[in-house]
Amino acid sequence: MEHRDGDPGAVQYGNFKNYYQFNSASERVKLLPSANIWLKQMDPSLNVEIKPYLVLDVGCNCGVFTQLLHGFLEAQLQRPVHILGVDIDERLIERAQLENTCPARINYFCGDVLSADSFDATVERFLQQQQRAKFDAICCYSITMWIHLNHHDCGLQRFLSKLCGLAELFVVEPQPWKCYQTAERRLKRAGETFPLFRELKWRLDVEQQIQKFLEQQLGRRNIYESMPTKWQRRICFYR
Repeated sequence: MEHRDGDPGAVQYGNFKNYYQFNSASERVKLLPSANIWLKQMDPSLNVEIKPYLVLDVGCNCGVFTQLLHGFLEAQLQRPVHILGVDIDERLIERAQLENTCPARINYFCGDVLSADSFDATVERFLQQQQRAKFDAICCYSITMWIHLNHHDCGLQRFLSKLCGLAELFVVEPQPWKCYQTAERRLKRAGETFPLFRELKWRLDVEQQIQKFLEQQLGRRNIYESMPTKWQRRICFYR
């Protein structure tokens, strides 16, 4: 359900059809770091073939930010960048495909990370085509809350674990607890609710819990955090 201009309305999975009207894609790109954060440090004496930089953009919505990210990374890295965007909403993916200005290097598909049938085969096929075992980077901008609300703490942990197993660099923009409360209020006004909301153990300190899990359970190192967005969220980079 969506409302008047400026009010994003209420959705269960974060699949707002007007998302970029209230969360500017260009402003988010301005917060991204330079090339050295995106690249794994290599021994300069090694003669290593420069391959395309591979990115999985999870929760890509209708692709507006995905395309800006592609341009930003190609300018920063000075090499081809191939992005695979995935979203749970088929209608948003159809829009992304229709408005794709670089189909040779940006691809989209509809899938659910936590559903092997709709996700794993497409990702595996993409990596095989690129002759790679992993992505260089996986990006998850403002979607952890939706995974959490619909799949509980264990579901979010499984989501983080699965994606970290697919990439060298994991980029995540977690939503703070106040965003959960706002999402729950909006859905209640629409006559629905998140059944798991009151059962979550990761609550007031959810951002810290995510960082702790990534570092202590998944062996990731926090190498960069952006300045806060207008909603006081930080884009965090883990290698």
